[in-house]
Amino acid sequence: MSRTTRPVGIYVHIPFCRRRCNYCDFLSTGGATGVPDEYVDALLSEWGLWAETLRRQDLSLQSIYVGGGTPSLLEPLQLRRLIDGVSSPVPAMPDCEITMESNPDSLDVERIRGYVGAGINRLSVGVQSFSDCSLERLGRLHDSAGADRALRQAREAGIHNLSVDLMYGLPGSLPGEEIASLRHAIELSPEHISWYNLTLAAGTPLATSIVEGHEVMPDDDTVLATMREGWSLLAKSGFEHYEISNFARSGFISHHNLGYWLFTDYVGLGLGASGFVSGRRWTNVSDMAAYLAAVLNGRLPVDSEEQLEGRLREGEYAMLRMRLPGAGLDFATFGDLFREDARVVFRDVLARLMGDGLISVLKDRAVCTQKGLELNNLVAEAFI
Repeated sequence: MSRTTRPVGIYVHIPFCRRRCNYCDFLSTGGATGVPDEYVDALLSEWGLWAETLRRQDLSLQSIYVGGGTPSLLEPLQLRRLIDGVSSPVPAMPDCEITMESNPDSLDVERIRGYVGAGINRLSVGVQSFSDCSLERLGRLHDSAGADRALRQAREAGIHNLSVDLMYGLPGSLPGEEIASLRHAIELSPEHISWYNLTLAAGTPLATSIVEGHEVMPDDDTVLATMREGWSLLAKSGFEHYEISNFARSGFISHHNLGYWLFTDYVGLGLGASGFVSGRRWTNVSDMAAYLAAVLNGRLPVDSEEQLEGRLREGEYAMLRMRLPGAGLDFATFGDLFREDARVVFRDVLARLMGDGLISVLKDRAVCTQKGLELNNLVAEAFI
């Protein structure tokens, strides 16, 4: 009889950028021209500290996701070291998805070919907009022509699973501009599109500019209308709406992204990275010197951690599942995982959300209505 293993994803954080974008509050540093070998060494050492623990838990590698920052500042040989190192101690599934985020300004055909040779089988390109005015406002280093070129080069270099990141709800956008940007992305035939509403973080240059009156954000009704039109366009273009902000052609749903919403275990490696295994959630330190010192001394660089148990864990699971149009909160799966009936645990929550028109409760699952997807923060708050 074959042994049953649980899938696990690996997130690798590369906190280096040539320049921080005006809207960015991610853990990254500007002014980088590459990724120091010292940091790659530390990532592999951190993984070595985790690997034996994971091996004892009978986990198998479902996905590797190299995010940032700007992971395309990695040299192909550095990336090969990372992927080979992460893939060795824990057995990988035959269809293991290996994704790297990238920015158009740091890509060319030869570099992408090097990434493919290193093991990348999915490339996510942070385009954000095909409007040059919006790109300048966002502080991006590429223009729309550069984004087109990078996506064409990805195909030339052998990428067959291509994802494009786009945003809407941008300050200063002209009527129809964001839909035109989305339409342009669809015409380039990627397998996956992440289309999400810009969330402004306090203290970023763009947020400060808006507070000072130099830029104006679109009103809520305009953003909602754009979202609805975009969702409709993506559906008509053959994309499955599998998560609120994520759309894929048949067979190209992101295993790694979906793992977050299905409560799959994942290990976060690198500065400020987070992980979640067997109900334990942790976040690494955000100071580079502290991170490197911990790993050098054979200690996991954990800054904070918590054990999700009981109602808190059940609520978070349900909240994440309700981000999935169509799939929603499957009652049988919930019962298998928690040995409880979701209809009993969340009786009052389900009744209230259904009364507000935010969800539908079917025989085997609860799913968001169109209104519930549009106002998903209200659904999330109810469960957690």
